Amino acid sequence: MNCERWFLIGLTIICISALWRFIPKHRWRDAWVLFLFLQLITWPAGLFTVELGWIEYPTQLLPNTNSYNKSSFSFEFFFFPVIAIFFSLYFPRSKHWLIIILYYVGISGFFTTIEVLLEKFTVLVKYIKWNWYWTFITVNIALFLNDIAYKWFKKGLKQVQINEK
Repeated sequence: MNCERWFLIGLTIICISALWRFIPKHRWRDAWVLFLFLQLITWPAGLFTVELGWIEYPTQLLPNTNSYNKSSFSFEFFFFPVIAIFFSLYFPRSKHWLIIILYYVGISGFFTTIEVLLEKFTVLVKYIKWNWYWTFITVNIALFLNDIAYKWFKKGLKQVQINEK
């Protein structure tokens, strides 16, 4: 197994540990909604960019993944949805609009920086007709749409108290 696959395994373990540690038990359903809805966005978007030849993922965590799906299973179906969970669960909704913009820029900038570093120093991501600013823009759009869907989902729900004996 090469170094990149070990990196993906380590990042997967870190993400699972972060989910376990930082999501309160009563918000796990919200986390699942956020996770699955972002996959709904990233699945076609990832296929679109890969099939048009804009970006390439030469190394996958599962060795035979590229023969079926050339998009990044790890990034688009796990790492980015995990970031979207934390983004929406800890969103500063009652803060000033400037704080909200900085929150978007900070999260998207963090994700974009990680991807650019991986593109420069590993064979996990290869930009063909892609630039870092496309990642930054699309991550912002995906996080925005995911948060709107989450707010819509939460709008009609009522808080239920469970009496445990």
